[in-house]
Amino acid sequence: MAELSILEMIKYTIKAFLDSKVIVLLVLEALILLVSFVFSKVMNKKVVHVTSIFASLTILGFYITNYVGTIKVFIDNISTQIVELIYFPSTLEFFIVMSLSILIMLVTLLLKKSSTLLKVINTSVPITISFLFLCIIEYINTNEVAFDEFSVFTNPVLMSLYELAMGVFISWIIVLLVIKVDKVIIHQVTLPKLKEKTSLVTVDLSQLDEDEEIELPRLKSKVSR
Repeated sequence: MAELSILEMIKYTIKAFLDSKVIVLLVLEALILLVSFVFSKVMNKKVVHVTSIFASLTILGFYITNYVGTIKVFIDNISTQIVELIYFPSTLEFFIVMSLSILIMLVTLLLKKSSTLLKVINTSVPITISFLFLCIIEYINTNEVAFDEFSVFTNPVLMSLYELAMGVFISWIIVLLVIKVDKVIIHQVTLPKLKEKTSLVTVDLSQLDEDEEIELPRLKSKVSR
């Protein structure tokens, strides 16, 4: 592949942009934004915003329908690469995963607000991944395996260690995301609403005169005759 200069890259990008229908899409979206800004001054802002969002999504939908086949191929390529990342991780990906896990561990340990359970989890997983890395290094050194991608993918022991480390990392990230979402829902959404509903009515007795009586609510009682 020929190397391109920055000016050549900019030239080809502008040419591709002008030759495509994206410029039409951007013009239409800009017009919708301009119209919504003007009408929001004289109409209900909420209605204008909802209408403009619906119009933008409709135009975007019509544009995407022309390239459904290409988008499917793009999604298939992404899913294939994700599967390859999990089942056939490269040495660089393994190193990135181990570095990220160690970074998360250090950040968790330095934050005072982190709970004990979170510290235990975020410490155990990086240590486990690091031990798996040491097992890989020891196996390569002991068995004199050529350390390249082909030898890794063809060796069942090395592939097992790689896949186990990637599986532990992905499971760990999913657990952290679930914990984060749970905290957001409980502490920022549910608890404030419960506090509003269960708020008590207080009476400041110091503002009442000594002779003034507090009228208590009377209970209705039915007397059967």
